[in-house]
Amino acid sequence: MANHVSGHFRHKGLNPTAQKVWDEYVVGKLDEAVKRMSERKEEESWRFHEVHLGNYLFEEKDGEFVNWDFNQMCEEIGAKWAYATEWDEDYVNVYSAWSPVVEWCEMVAKAVGEADSEAEFILTYEDEMPNFVGVASFTKYGLDDQSEIDYDEIREKCINDHAELAEMWDEDAEDWQEDKEDEANELMWELQHD
Repeated sequence: MANHVSGHFRHKGLNPTAQKVWDEYVVGKLDEAVKRMSERKEEESWRFHEVHLGNYLFEEKDGEFVNWDFNQMCEEIGAKWAYATEWDEDYVNVYSAWSPVVEWCEMVAKAVGEADSEAEFILTYEDEMPNFVGVASFTKYGLDDQSEIDYDEIREKCINDHAELAEMWDEDAEDWQEDKEDEANELMWELQHD
């Protein structure tokens, strides 16, 4: 089962009108949520905090979402919880529970794409284990394409590409050799991030 999923969502360049929509719909909305949060906490610096993507769906009152709906969050954002951690004029970094925020990216792509029919967006994501890694592309119509590989495919690629790791794999048992598990897992951890 996936745990925390990290994602990087970006556009590939926008016309000035669409950039203004991005600046308002993405940067502005996230900045405003952080500002409200900071005012409640009386913090001086407010720009780089985590912002719950539930701000795109639910009204907030006194730091709590009104009419919170777990199912709506999963259906319209893509995960039971999701946070933007950093954002700017061309990207947003997010992390979420169990799955990538494909539905939220689709929402943003459609909103921004209204102002630029040529707008293109890319989401890259990985589970922290990683149980999977993937990429999705979006246009003004929403999700255009998505490709994902799971842990077994990642492991197979690493074994095929790295002779030392291949020697530690027991094909018959379909597992690491008994005395090599720790070493194989450590090497696997390094290779899968590359």
